[in-house]
Amino acid sequence: MKSIKNNLSKEIILEITLALIDENEGSKNVTLRDIAKKLGCAHTNLYNYFKSLEEIFWEALGQALLKMMCYSESNLTVKIDCEKGLYEFFDNLIDFSMDHPGWYKLIWFDTIGGNPPDEVIKMLNKPGKELIEIIIKVSNDKLSEEKASLIANILHGYLHGELCKWINNRSFMNNRQETKTKLLSNIKYMYKLMV
Repeated sequence: MKSIKNNLSKEIILEITLALIDENEGSKNVTLRDIAKKLGCAHTNLYNYFKSLEEIFWEALGQALLKMMCYSESNLTVKIDCEKGLYEFFDNLIDFSMDHPGWYKLIWFDTIGGNPPDEVIKMLNKPGKELIEIIIKVSNDKLSEEKASLIANILHGYLHGELCKWINNRSFMNNRQETKTKLLSNIKYMYKLMV
């Protein structure tokens, strides 16, 4: 890779960090030196943009969340305001998670020291709020925010548990499509039981 140290920016550092996390299937083995090597600069140059590796990871987590949300919402073939749209949203979320297990681990598993910046805290709350809004829309505004929140938490908790098993090779099903079909079927079943 050609050195990009002359064009270095926070965005480029985060892009390279996310690529390394994706390649390594998590942030565990990604260091400042790894990031700097990919960028073609000394690791000390990164301190001109970030205070620490932890700060880079927090910001990368925020970017991974945005990518997940964008992917889940932008690949819909129907409007999100119907039940089919909700299932397609989950379908996309499963695809994204299976395609990027390293980002999934960064978002949900990997320990990051320090405190997240305020912008990242806002991003951490955004997916849950959006899922609640989607569930309310799908119900034609018949569900209260409290009930929609309960449904969102249960569906997400189930999905997260199953994805954790699949990503960490703890699932009894190793076939991606079979796993995805089972997850979507169970999500549909649970959703119908709760509304």
